[in-house]
Amino acid sequence: MELLKASNLSKIYSKGESAVYALDDVTLSIEEGSFVAVLGSNGCGKSTLAKHFNAILLPSGGTVSVYGLDT
Repeated sequence: MELLKASNLSKIYSKGESAVYALDDVTLSIEEGSFVAVLGSNGCGKSTLAKHFNAILLPSGGTVSVYGLDT
């Protein structure tokens, strides 16, 4: 069963007149019982991705679902 799913997920933070993409067109699927590590350098979007899975943030584009429920 699919536990987490992100389809074309994007998150844009606005700074004045400029926009910064924290996530840009991310698509992934994680099955229940899987072990997954998210690795990357500082500022690459790891925490932003986790906050979408916990419904702390709403996507600027795309969809996120947990057990089939839209966050």
